[in-house]
Formats: sequence, C-alpha cells, structure tokens
Amino acid sequence: VYGGNPHLFPYKHNEGQFEVLVPLRNATFAFQPDWPALKNLNIELDFLNDGLWMRSDSVDLGGVKASKLAAAIPDYSKEKLLIDADINGPGKAVGPYFDETPLKDSLGSTLAELQLDGDVNARLHLDIPLDGEQVTAEGDVSLRNNSLFIKPLNSTLKNLNGKFSFVNGALKSGPLTANWFNQPLNLDFSTTEGAKAYQVAVNLNGNWQPTRMGVLPPQLNDALSGSVTWNGKVGIDLPYHADTTYHIELNGDLRNVSSHLPSPLNKPAGEAIPVNIQADGNLKSFALTGSAGSKNHFNSRWLLNQKLTLDRAIWTTDSRTIPPLPAQQGVELNLPALDGAQWLALFQKGAADNVSSSAEFPQRVTLRTPALSLGGQQWNNLSVVSAPSLNGTKIEAQGREVNATLLMRNHAPWLANIKYLYYNPGVAKTHASSPTPTSPLASANTISFRGWPDLQLRCEECWLWGQKYGRIDGDFAIKGNTLTLANGLIDTGFARLKANGEWVNAPGNERTSLKGSLHGSNLDTAAGFFGISTPIQNASFNVDYDLHWRNPPWQPDEATLNGILRTRLGKGEFTDLSSGHAGQLLRLLSFDALLRKLRFDFRDTFSEGFYFDSIHSTAWIKDGVLHTDDTLVDGLEADIAMKGSVDLVRRRLDMEAVVAPEISATVGVAAAFAVNPIVGAAVFAASKVLGPLWSKVSILRYRITGPVDAPQINEVLRQPRKESQQ
Repeated sequence: VYGGNPHLFPYKHNEGQFEVLVPLRNATFAFQPDWPALKNLNIELDFLNDGLWMRSDSVDLGGVKASKLAAAIPDYSKEKLLIDADINGPGKAVGPYFDETPLKDSLGSTLAELQLDGDVNARLHLDIPLDGEQVTAEGDVSLRNNSLFIKPLNSTLKNLNGKFSFVNGALKSGPLTANWFNQPLNLDFSTTEGAKAYQVAVNLNGNWQPTRMGVLPPQLNDALSGSVTWNGKVGIDLPYHADTTYHIELNGDLRNVSSHLPSPLNKPAGEAIPVNIQADGNLKSFALTGSAGSKNHFNSRWLLNQKLTLDRAIWTTDSRTIPPLPAQQGVELNLPALDGAQWLALFQKGAADNVSSSAEFPQRVTLRTPALSLGGQQWNNLSVVSAPSLNGTKIEAQGREVNATLLMRNHAPWLANIKYLYYNPGVAKTHASSPTPTSPLASANTISFRGWPDLQLRCEECWLWGQKYGRIDGDFAIKGNTLTLANGLIDTGFARLKANGEWVNAPGNERTSLKGSLHGSNLDTAAGFFGISTPIQNASFNVDYDLHWRNPPWQPDEATLNGILRTRLGKGEFTDLSSGHAGQLLRLLSFDALLRKLRFDFRDTFSEGFYFDSIHSTAWIKDGVLHTDDTLVDGLEADIAMKGSVDLVRRRLDMEAVVAPEISATVGVAAAFAVNPIVGAAVFAASKVLGPLWSKVSILRYRITGPVDAPQINEVLRQPRKESQQ
C-alpha cells in the first residue's frame, strides 16, 4: 500500500502511507549476533512508513515458549528493536537460554546458582540497540508452587510462590513463601551487578518445629517439642573471574523449645537460649561457627566433597568467644558433667544410626568433661580420645579414676592396657548373706554376647569395689553363647590367683566352670590385704581348685556346685579362732561348738597356740555336698585327721574328727581357713586339748552332726595311752 508525496516520506505528520505486510513461515530471525536466533518462526512482518512491526502467536525461546510475541523497530533512525512476549515453560530451561546471551555472567550466573524448577510464567521485554550497544532485558516472573535449588547450600526450597522482577542481572522480589525442611518459610531476595562480582542477597524468616525438619532421628524427635522463631540473611558473591563465595547468618531463640534429652541438652520451655549460626565459604568448603547461650560456642570446617565431610570441629561450654579450630583433623567436645548411661541408652536405640549416611565425620574424637556418670560410677576430670590406628581404633582414657588404653583391632582380640583403674560403683551393694559385691551385670534381665569382641585385659593396678587387687590379667574369647577365660591372673603382691574357665550363657542351661590355683608365702598377710583376719599365722599356702555350677559366675549356686579343692599349707601356727571372718567360717561347720566342748573337757590343759609343720587336704563337692576323707594336720604336739561331709544347701553336718598326739605318719593338708574350714576346725580342736592330758590320752574321736546353727557334738571315743607308750 502506498499513497502520498514521496518527498514527504516517512510521513511523520500523516501526509501519506507506506505499508508492506509480509507473512513468513518457518523463518529464522537473528535479531542480534550474540543472541540466539529465533527458529521455525511463523511471523507477520508489517513495514509501516519508517518502522517495522512483527507479530507471532508462538515462538520457541530455547526450551520455553513465548506467546503473543510483538517485536518492533518503531523508527529506523533510532536503531532500536523492542520485543515483548509472554513466557511460559519449565524453569530449568530459563537459565540455559540466558547462558547463550550477553547476560551469561550476570543473569545466567544467578540462575545457575538459583535453579528454578516447575513451570514459570513471565512477561519479557527486550530493548535491543541495533548499533551494538548492550541489550536491556527486563520483566516480571510469577512463581506458583515452584521449587528452587540453592546450589551453594545444596538445598531445595519447595512450594515457592510469589513474584520477582528483573532488569538484566538486577533481580528484586516481593515477599515470597516456600517450604524448606518441611517448614513454612518467608523470604525475599535481590541481586546487584557490582564492578567485580555479581551479588545475591536473601532474607529469610520462619517459626519452625525441630521435630518436623526431617533431619533428626526419631529417638531425638521424641525428646523435643515446641518451635523456634528465627531469621537469617544469605549473601552470595559471584565474582566474574573467581570462585563463588557466600556468607550465611541465622539468629533464633530456643525459648519455646522443651527438651528431654540427657544433660547438657535438656531444657524446659520458657528458658531463653539465643542461638547464632554463621557459615562462610565457597564451593569447596565452608566454616560453620556459632553460639548457644552465653557460654556455648562452636567452630567447624566442612568440605564439600561428593559427600558433605566434617574436617574438624570444636565445641566448648565454658567460653565467651568462638574457640580456634583443632590443630589436626578431628572433633573436640569440651562438655559439662554428663550422664553417660542415658546417652548410651539413647545411642543403643539407634539415635546415631543414620548420621553417617548423609555426611562423613572424622574418626578422631576427643571428649573432655569434669564428670561422666557411667557404669554406676562417676568418672572425674575425664579425657577420652578415640583415634584411628593401623588396624582399627585406639581409645585413650585419662582421669582421676582411670588411666587406660583400648586397642579395638579389626581382625584380632581387643587389647585393654590399664595402668590404673578405680571402680567402685554405687550400685554395687552386698547381699545380707554374702560379703561378695554384686556384679554390675547382675541387674540386666538378659545378657547377650552378640557383638562382644574377644579381649586381652592387662591391668597393672586395679581397685574394685573399694578394694585394691593389684595386677589383673585375662584373655576373654567369645564363641556363640560361651565366654572363655584363659591366662586369668590376680596378683596382689601377697597372693597369686590363676584361673581358666568358661561361662556358658545358654537360656535354661547356664553354667560356669573355673579351674586354677591360689598360692602365696604368708596366709595371714595375704588375707589381711583384704581386711580378713585369720588364726593361721606365718604359713605358706597353695590351693588347686576345679569348680562348676549352673549359674552366672557372680552367683554360685550351692545346689549345683561340683568340683575339687586340693590344699597344702606350710609351717605355721594357729592362734585364737573366736573372732573375725575365720570364726564365721568355723561356725558354718560347727567348730565353735566343738571347741566349747573341748575347752570344757580339757579346761586345765589348753595352750595359747598350736604349731604345725604342714596341712594337707583334698575335698570334693558333689551337688552341693562337700566331702573330705584325708584332711590331715601334722602338728608339733599332735596330729589331727578329719573326714565327713557338709551339706551346703541344707546346712547340715556329718563330720568325724580324730585327735592324737605324736602321730608319726606324714599327713597332707588342704585348705587353710579361707579355702577349707574343716582343716582349721580340726587344728583348733587339737590346739586346745594339748596339755598334760596327752600323757594319758592316745586318741580322741568326735562326731559332729545336725544343723550348722545347732550341731550335736558327741565324744565317741577316748582311748587312754598305754603305760608302755608313756
């Protein structure tokens, strides 16, 4: 269409009209050399006077659709192309499109770090100078239930709603809402094109329930309730010629949170604990620091490998500032007093089972605490270091009550080297009928050896239940439900107890076996080390034992007790037997009653002590009944022979004692009082009847029967000495 005076073209005052309408199909439109061309374009060109107007219902811009496309060069002399279009398509395709434009380092970089997903709707306006000057791209983007992956944080916002606008690389949002860690989130953001870097600023705030975040194991979630009001700021720097850096700061208050976790993580609702967390880093690593309250501070360094990795960290509970990082890789925990039993129970329920699946943690861990309650005892000024070794893990523990090293070897028995151990648990109480402390295992309903390692124990100085035992060794092995002890040793310096045995921990068929020896150079000194008084003085001792019963090791069952005791005592003396633990042992076999009778019968002839050269005895136990038939005392003034039995279950006696002066036969000895009370009783009887009467008596025989608490003692024979013997 043409009308008008050609000399008046381009008809600025409507003096004429020049118009050419050109429809194009499958066209390619390269509107700027460094911008992607529009391809497969169906467009209508309208040349009107000195301008060009273009319209298209739909065109592809990379992976998104542009509809209602309008492009115009309103005035050829101004050399400017204007394009407007409605954009609709997947958010993932927006970033790659701008990566092929001059906006790659600004808007493209932003969209690479903040990756949208889901369909987006936008209005795009391009102002394109045709003289080569910079293009201006601006528009508005509407978000409806989109997701936004924040690459520097490796985290995704879901259900993102709101609007933001952009002018080239400068973005600015209105209020946005989203879901982050399963919690509602409010945020806004803006970007700035600086001289050296492209900068992103994000403001965040929320009121979150820790139990809904999905990052804590159920065992911790169950102990928490309440919510945390918090706010945060995120700053991301995208230098044009360097690596990305970022700074994150979060502030909140745990006032409305209640925790029933063990100390020091327990707190009631209403107690204010302000929290500050900061992260500074790049795409390779970041430093995470912060505080909880006025005294709790932490510092850590994390590596962004294929899996998030904690390189080193420190937590302090008595500092006023952020502590410096440890000098080597690892974690240092400086904590207040801890209830180790409660934490151990929490971990046994699986509180830490899934932690390693989301991140990697250093193997070296140091724990320092003024007091740790564990195993029924408080361990004071304790430092525990766990670190990898060549073949496993090495744990060192130092404190007021312990100085020890444990090597947890991968394919060999664990090795416990203990220089010093003081273990006196408050739960270890004695039974009324027995002075033996209760085992710390006795309170457990069932004991399973599953997962128990083989162990080599070496303790140089051990105190157990307030008693010094000296050196304790033992090699423990697990096979199925059987625990085996080899090379067992207790060396007090005055006595050596050796032991081998096994504990079969089978339900309904539990049994214990112990075999070994006990020896020393002085019985009264060895007994006195344990606070036990004995009437046997200055005698060496050697005891061999082989015992079995159907119960755990710490609960011997008299009814199922079987075994053998062989005892040998060297030269010594019997003194007063009326008191102390030895006297209690005598009463078990009614020797105190026998002594009263002997004292009555021979009250004019008793001496103060009884010397002997040796004592030999063999005793065997069958189903709770102790038997002996060769208990012999080689005394200086008389020899004593004992035989009979004691029912340990029914507490009844059936014993026979023979006392004779100057028996020449060699006699053997089995247990002194601590091991075989029969010997002690016989010796005591002899020691108190020696005197002038021996010039008239050849043999005395007594029979002791009845209950232990009320025995019947009868003299069954008093054989006078023949004149020729005198």
